[in-house]
Amino acid sequence: MSGSHSSPAPTVQPSYTGLQIQTSSNALPVPIAYGQNVLAPNIVWEADFTSIPQYTSTPSSGKGGGGSSLQMNGYLYVIAIIMGLCEGPISAIGTIWKGQSSYSLSTVNPPINSIAAALSNAAVKDASMSLFSGTVPQSIWGYLSSKHADQAIAYPGLAYLAAPNYNLGSSGSLDITNVEIFGVLSGSTGVSGLSDGDPAQIIQDFLTNAQYGVGFPSAGIDATTLFSGAASYQAYCRTTGIALSPMLTNQEAANSILARWLQLTNTAAIWSGGKLKFIPYGDAAATGNGATFTPDLTPVYNLTDDDFIYTDGDDPVQVARTDPYAAYNMQPIEILDRSNAYAATPLTAFDQNAIDLYGLRIASTVTAHEICDANVAMTSAQLILQRGLYIRNTYAFKLSWEYCLLEPMDLVTITDAGLGLYDSAVRIIEIDEDENGLLAVTAEEFPAGTATAATYPVQTSGGNSVNRNMAPASVNPPLIMEPPAALTANGEAEVWIGLSGGTSGVADPNWGGAVIWISKDNTTYTAIGTVAAPARQGVLAAPLASSSGQTSNAAPFGTIDMVDALAVNMAESNGVLNSATTSDAENGVTLCVIDQELLTYTTAALTGPNTYALTGLARGIYGSSPASHASGAVFTRLDNAIFKYALPILYIGTSFFLKFQSFNVFGNAVQSLADCTAYDFKPVGSSLLGPVAQALAVGTNVDCGLASGTPAEYDDFGFASDPFPNFIDLGLASS
Repeated sequence: MSGSHSSPAPTVQPSYTGLQIQTSSNALPVPIAYGQNVLAPNIVWEADFTSIPQYTSTPSSGKGGGGSSLQMNGYLYVIAIIMGLCEGPISAIGTIWKGQSSYSLSTVNPPINSIAAALSNAAVKDASMSLFSGTVPQSIWGYLSSKHADQAIAYPGLAYLAAPNYNLGSSGSLDITNVEIFGVLSGSTGVSGLSDGDPAQIIQDFLTNAQYGVGFPSAGIDATTLFSGAASYQAYCRTTGIALSPMLTNQEAANSILARWLQLTNTAAIWSGGKLKFIPYGDAAATGNGATFTPDLTPVYNLTDDDFIYTDGDDPVQVARTDPYAAYNMQPIEILDRSNAYAATPLTAFDQNAIDLYGLRIASTVTAHEICDANVAMTSAQLILQRGLYIRNTYAFKLSWEYCLLEPMDLVTITDAGLGLYDSAVRIIEIDEDENGLLAVTAEEFPAGTATAATYPVQTSGGNSVNRNMAPASVNPPLIMEPPAALTANGEAEVWIGLSGGTSGVADPNWGGAVIWISKDNTTYTAIGTVAAPARQGVLAAPLASSSGQTSNAAPFGTIDMVDALAVNMAESNGVLNSATTSDAENGVTLCVIDQELLTYTTAALTGPNTYALTGLARGIYGSSPASHASGAVFTRLDNAIFKYALPILYIGTSFFLKFQSFNVFGNAVQSLADCTAYDFKPVGSSLLGPVAQALAVGTNVDCGLASGTPAEYDDFGFASDPFPNFIDLGLASS
């Protein structure tokens, strides 16, 4: 792109007068967020919609050049907004996904002049985004108090985000937004490496929290089975590595929510003795994550025919067994995978032996968006699979009221010779009392080990989503040079700039270009153009001696140096160098610059990763000196990727400053101008030809008049320090 070329007038967008997409609803419940999960915010309040005209700085052409004009090319929009998140207090928020880009709280709302339309000189507005964690009480947002005092509400107990100038871009609408929440009890699980919530604490809070809970009395929960016992629910979840992050965003019956959590954690809730108890199905002792789980596997009674109540002719114990061909041997589960930006991800637990014996039987998918870790999901799915696959026998029998202390989840043994049962352990799952005081008991078989899941490593899909807001690297040390007059049009002053992005000598594939800014005082900067592709830049991989076969200053350049070889490493820009013909080299097609020497090459041989040997060199062309160059000297290929700026004459001989504001390949994540390095440059007017020199260069006779006369024409032949002296052939003395 050339700074001296003007671009076509852009189409001006209409100026909207209000937010274009309404995403606020008063019918949605306030979500309850546990652990670490993601949700979509809901607009609670908005006002002060503002349109800001945007302008493109277009450099002027013509003699002297360097000026610029502003042309309006559309509008950007901001709005004061409150986005409700969930019940508080929450710990923090993590990643924010907006459209196809991800941000942090500090970067989600870029200043209005730091987006892709960075050529605009709009005033920087307050781009802060504040988090109110949802405490009770909660302070009022200062913007509401000062600008809309009649609407200043504290929103106690509601976690929300607030911005006085939320950047809507050029569309006047909100992007699809999702926010990662570190909610209630995040990090309480105790499971190494997870910031989810402890299922036991989640259930207690869900049932008893005075602000948003079910209203269940704390005294009605058996704390021993939930927290403190050796066989407690908390110990079981911790040693098993099960952790949850429920995000309750829709209206749902509380018993349905609780039943789902208990299924995922392989546990039953029972009501006994006026208290709600939580008994895991786990059947093996375990230690892990700082906890120990010891299940109570001692049978309460050993029941025989003498204990059963039955009618003559009936079996004391009745058994029902499901068909093994009907049992599911593959269990899918769908989670929100945290490692893949909370994408809905299906995982599958299966039993290969059962598949081989009975054929594939796939169960209905368990939707478990409370789980955000693949390893937790596989443990949960495996336990659900094993419970359905290996517990197929149920037993029904009756007992007298003497056994009234029995309760569901108790273990007993039964002996029934007719069924071939001898002290066989069963787990009671249901007890009904009839009008005669008899207890109708339903029990399930208790095959040891089936309620314990082996852990296997899980690899989930990395997904194919692209973060369009990936921050680009800063520019590499740039090329800033003045070309000789032979490379410019009409002998006007120009500055050439070559840019690429990378870190520590390695190209950044995410670097998409840069906005170029200029300043006389290193304080006030004006944009002069944009580079949209990296220049082919590198460094010398070995020293280069001054050439022994020198060339002339005119094209064709004369003798090609076949002695020296130029070794360059292009890793910083990932640039590719191609070979050319001798004619191309003689006519400047492969023009390059090292330090201040201009040269061309004929052959480019790849000698290693990003490393080339260039031979067939035309050295010291266009008046430059064929000097020696040290290893590490900057090399740049001068092609169409070079930005060419028509330099104002007033800038010649004085220093000015340049900044290069990187953006990524999507035109997003524009670097803050304050973070950009300022490069100072003092031009000498290498490419500038005055009127006398221009006339002489094209062969026009110039009569300078009498020495005694008044000068009628002036010319400035530049600085003696100019690295590219201009040569003018005045012809033969004999002609």
